[in-house]
Amino acid sequence: MSNKSNYTILFVDDEPWLSDALRFSLEGRGYNCISKTNMTDAWAVIERQSIDVIVTDIMMPAGTGFPGVDASSAGFHFVRKIRQQWPRVAIICLSVIADAEKIQELKRQNILYLRKGETPLETAIALIEAKATGRMSF
Repeated sequence: MSNKSNYTILFVDDEPWLSDALRFSLEGRGYNCISKTNMTDAWAVIERQSIDVIVTDIMMPAGTGFPGVDASSAGFHFVRKIRQQWPRVAIICLSVIADAEKIQELKRQNILYLRKGETPLETAIALIEAKATGRMSF
């Protein structure tokens, strides 16, 4: 069995308390979790260390490193930039967006979409673990 502390999960959400239960549960299972509240701070983490899975919100501040990026769609910009530079990193969007077309676009990019407040905690944990360890692809 692999050492879960070798896996790093980056949570990016301007309302981190909404994903705290996920993060605390995964840390309790031995995963290394990092939490950032905007795109700029998250990008700095990705540039300096290896991340196994990114769990990101869509609506969040871009931060000072990405002027002109609107908070209502910063997550889409973030995902595009990640895919350009690190096409194989696992990405999960955890958001409240309901636009079916935008969700389908995420899925076409092999990005798992989980709706905040509707995905059961244990389901989200299992999916994040599967993406982090590469045991399952979506």
